[in-house]
Amino acid sequence: MILSDRYRFVFVHVPKCAGTSVREAVLPFHDADTRFLKTVEHHSELGDIDYRHLPLKLLRDLDSEAFAKLKTYESYALLRDPFQRFRSAMSQRAKMYLGKEFAQLDDNEIRAEIEQVKTYLQSEPKVLEPGFIHFSRQSDYVWLDGQKLIKNLYPVERLDLLLAALARQIGTDSLKAGHANRTKVFRHPGLKRIMYGSAALSRRLLPSAVHEKLRTSARRMLMKAGTSQSSPVFGERHVKNFIRDYYAADLAMYRCVLAGVS
Repeated sequence: MILSDRYRFVFVHVPKCAGTSVREAVLPFHDADTRFLKTVEHHSELGDIDYRHLPLKLLRDLDSEAFAKLKTYESYALLRDPFQRFRSAMSQRAKMYLGKEFAQLDDNEIRAEIEQVKTYLQSEPKVLEPGFIHFSRQSDYVWLDGQKLIKNLYPVERLDLLLAALARQIGTDSLKAGHANRTKVFRHPGLKRIMYGSAALSRRLLPSAVHEKLRTSARRMLMKAGTSQSSPVFGERHVKNFIRDYYAADLAMYRCVLAGVS
């Protein structure tokens, strides 16, 4: 979350909605608590919390002053199609918590991870663990107790409109967002098996620091930025039904916002 007292605005970072790119563009204007810029910090009662991605209820419970400002200042957020977002969240989970690129996972591994995610989310934990924060409902960052608190919503397809609105808020000519957290795909599909086997072997035989350095170098040489590689698993009925049901409010909200700017 980016909070600017000087310019009286809040950018709420909804996970997997191009928020990292926007956050970097407006980071120089953040003048609030630095913990909102931290990835994970331990809370004595709630456990590990990802402070970059705080649903509104958690923000209210953790920092009543910042929550009051959010209700008063101009507030902004990006929204994304829940089906695309779920695939992106799976890719992020693989990279951050499985030590693999999503392109390295076979269909059975993808199914197993989806089942783990589904089981965890359906348990409705009070606070999502950092390992699952990218699967949180978008509506939890916009609505609270039946009230819409975020004033300005944009679909990720119209990132340009959000940047223009933030630029006007700050009083600058323009803001530019980069391409953080872009999905990586193999330059040649045949490299997938080679990298998968080599990574598993190096993880067993080498110190973690050396393994990570080699993994980063190999990733840079063998992979390139691109769209998420398609997997038939995401088209399976039980997966589509879960996304449609669990993120029903997100889907309705996204479609409404998209229609409003098209």
